[in-house]
Amino acid sequence: MAERVYGGMSAEERSRRRREQFLAAGLEVFAARGWSTTTVGDVCREAALSPRYFYELFGSREDLFRAVTTRIGDEVRATVRAAVAAPDLDPQERARGVLAALAEYFTADPRTVRVVLMESLATEEFRRERRELLEGFGSLTARLMRSLRTDGRDDRSLETSAAVLTGGLVELLIAGAEERMTPASLDRLLDRLTALYTAAARL
Repeated sequence: MAERVYGGMSAEERSRRRREQFLAAGLEVFAARGWSTTTVGDVCREAALSPRYFYELFGSREDLFRAVTTRIGDEVRATVRAAVAAPDLDPQERARGVLAALAEYFTADPRTVRVVLMESLATEEFRRERRELLEGFGSLTARLMRSLRTDGRDDRSLETSAAVLTGGLVELLIAGAEERMTPASLDRLLDRLTALYTAAARL
């Protein structure tokens, strides 16, 4: 039996579109209202869709929050991978490029900072997922720092330094999202961060 089409869209296409509407609404409402005060009704009103459609796609408010943060995490990882793969860069240029890509992603839409770095502290499960994202970036940071060493040393101190610097970077991103950094201030911050990462790598 042929699938019925409404408005030029199949049922699957309409479902995908509604899912995108809920994800966009979730990002907006969780960032604006916070996890603890956001309700399914708030999300449905923002998406201009009924609760029936919400529960067809997401089992709960937690499921939507997880879907929103998963998408942000996937986009961050893709952004960082692209920066790492940029050709014809020396190690210091590549390190700055990765930091710039990460900072530019979050400063382009401060809602992502609030949701994935701040509101994700609300529950133990969300904290675990946040920690996994940051640990992944910390591991990448350690590899970049290793490439900045000129003496070929390879020891566990890099992982410790990378973890400390990653934690500091998170706090800077949170502050930057709240203050809306200008391009000039972001550029100065990236220069300082690159110098700091380089110095820490060579300790």
